[in-house]
Amino acid sequence: MSNRYEIRERIGEGGMALVYRAKDRLLHRWVAVKVLREQYASDEDFVERFRREAQAAASLSHPNVVNIYDVGEVGSTHYIVMEYVRGINLKELIRREGRLTPEQSVDIAIQVAAALGHAHRNHLVHRDIKPHNILITPEGTVKVTDFGIARAMSAATLTQTGQVIGSVHYFSPEQARGGITSEQSDIYSLGIVLYEMLTGRVPFTGETPIAVALQQLQDPVPSPREIEPSIPKSLDKVLFKALAKDPKERFRSAEEFIRALQETNLAVIAPVTRANGDLGDSQDDWEATRMMPAAEPEEATRVHGLEEGSKVSKGKRSSSPRKRRSRGLIFIFLIAFLGGLFWAISYLPDLIFPAEVSVPDVTGLTVAEARVALEKQRLRLAVDREIESDLPAGRVIRQDPAANRRVKEGRTIWVVVSRGPRLVPVPAVVGLSLDEAREIITEAGLTVGVETPVYEPTVLEGYVVSQSPQAGTYLEEGLAVDLMVSRSDAGSPVVVVPDLRGQPLEDAKNRVRRLGLTIGNVWSDSDPSLSPWEVMAQEPGPGAQVPQHTPVNFIYNAWGTGQSVEEPPADFGGVFQGEELPAEDPGEGTTGADTAAQDRPVDTEKNRLREASVQVTVPPGPDQEVVVVVIDALGAREAYRGIHPGESSITRHVRGYGEDARIQVYVDNFKISETGFPD
Repeated sequence: MSNRYEIRERIGEGGMALVYRAKDRLLHRWVAVKVLREQYASDEDFVERFRREAQAAASLSHPNVVNIYDVGEVGSTHYIVMEYVRGINLKELIRREGRLTPEQSVDIAIQVAAALGHAHRNHLVHRDIKPHNILITPEGTVKVTDFGIARAMSAATLTQTGQVIGSVHYFSPEQARGGITSEQSDIYSLGIVLYEMLTGRVPFTGETPIAVALQQLQDPVPSPREIEPSIPKSLDKVLFKALAKDPKERFRSAEEFIRALQETNLAVIAPVTRANGDLGDSQDDWEATRMMPAAEPEEATRVHGLEEGSKVSKGKRSSSPRKRRSRGLIFIFLIAFLGGLFWAISYLPDLIFPAEVSVPDVTGLTVAEARVALEKQRLRLAVDREIESDLPAGRVIRQDPAANRRVKEGRTIWVVVSRGPRLVPVPAVVGLSLDEAREIITEAGLTVGVETPVYEPTVLEGYVVSQSPQAGTYLEEGLAVDLMVSRSDAGSPVVVVPDLRGQPLEDAKNRVRRLGLTIGNVWSDSDPSLSPWEVMAQEPGPGAQVPQHTPVNFIYNAWGTGQSVEEPPADFGGVFQGEELPAEDPGEGTTGADTAAQDRPVDTEKNRLREASVQVTVPPGPDQEVVVVVIDALGAREAYRGIHPGESSITRHVRGYGEDARIQVYVDNFKISETGFPD
């Protein structure tokens, strides 16, 4: 790369870049090179964000911030050369230790806060403080990295359109709601990191990022002392102030956060490294008060009245116990030394020269199953990150080193875990033209499913009458949304008959009616291998295109229903019209009169068929039940029953017979209207 940097190995990867370990041939030192991914190199927005990362981080100079050495591009390859930090990130340390001691946690938090204080004074907000971006050297020095999404405080700091900046488990509430970020946002994220160091877990978890973000906004932070009672109360108080939901209630600056941590008397390191006048505190401010040991009784000062020729004796009894203690300590040390020597001779060779084992293939397994499989080979598992994929959540997508590689026992195998498929909200397309609906559904990452033509006189032809699933629900990316599209009644619109076999009889009937078809003859047969009331056959068959109001005939399974079997005609498959319907259970929400009314039209003038479209607007509030009742010459019956959200609107086509036929509409058992059929 520019013939100056010799790439040796890949050591990490992020959302938009890969990180390599490289040798600087000019200065003869190791460096880390961050290279923009190829798929983003042609995207001007991503390139601009990549350059902004370099500019933001290069303006910082602090012992606790990873240094930026060089920025450049070769052809379409954009890269940043950074300080190579030997050590591990804080996330790996927490996984290895389970949790850290309060002293360790405060030490790390103070160093991170010092780095943030320096960045804030340079008008930069990190916005992605998390254990993965905190590196720890073998000497215990903390290095904060990845200012990739930090932005100048003078610029707009809202979340980008269609993209949330940061990591949801370490979000501040204002980041979760897409608001303005500030210094207090970094302090909140550092508070989450401190919480995880003390307890070994983050305060909020959920099955989806949205669930975690809602908890950040609404739920109080669980007390860390309930998880680990050994945490001092003074540190618990500081932590809750850093994690206040309102930014105004948090620490006003990183320096104030440092002073509060220092006052807990848990700071065990020397004064925090200062650079460029970051902190104005004196050396004495960082020194903890130390208790001096009390004097031994034998060593207390004595006052003697000196007489001529007298001497002050020291007494032999005071030195005898001291000699006995010394001999005991020497004996214990000798035993410990011999034990350590024996252990070194027995086990040290295995630790220095461990045996080689074959890495098992853990892709497709759950994290728990993968850990068991690796432990059988004396290997360790560590989760690198979680990404969205078609695999179920919690399954391993890939591993490093790869399967069947020979590695030393005790090696850590890094895995990438599936977060599950991406869920997208279903857009609202009811009332839009079919072309507009198709475009909106496609832009949302979904596909258009079955487009069923229906006659709806209150909706313009070619416009969407209803959709399934409803707007506001969530679907996996790429799944289909079915549409009901208004068509003119002229010329009997064509309906595609669905496959109703295997469905319960009443569900099949309801689906036929919703498509504008009618119920024809219903016959029964017996088959012990099928469920009672299950549709065994239908006519017309699946996929047939027929005009609206065409009758659909059924054969259902009467075995186990207690009904007698009525054999269908041998020539079932023809169109049966005008035959007497056998007695049957009309099903919930539908009376026998309703079935007869829809299946046997009445042609007399007195009982002339009337039709109307009923539009119901559900009042504001929670989900409510809507019932449409028709009262006519055949009696009273439910024409429709369903649950709908508040402020929604539905339209139903109903039929009635006779001059006095009327329609009643009920919402949650309250009648809201009663009208007659139009002439």
